[in-house]
Amino acid sequence: LLLAPDYVGYDPVGRTQDRDGVLRAYAEGGVRVAVLRPSQLTARVIGELGLVTGVHTLDGEEASYRFDIRLRFLDVYAWRDERWQLIASQATYLP
Repeated sequence: LLLAPDYVGYDPVGRTQDRDGVLRAYAEGGVRVAVLRPSQLTARVIGELGLVTGVHTLDGEEASYRFDIRLRFLDVYAWRDERWQLIASQATYLP
């Protein structure tokens, strides 16, 4: 699984997310992403950490709310158990 057991994230309005909450939101169909278009991607590896930044344009639905948004994001990965695991992320709305 890409999400580390100790994953912590912050959504665009500043709410804390954990692994169980993220998995539950997508598994139960609460969040459905129809289109995800990444751009401006950069990646850096510093020791056993990887940093990925970029912009995502997303179209989808959460509950009955349709969204079409752009987010700038930072994802932090750790090299664990012979694979990369996402340990932290933060996203910010873009106009």
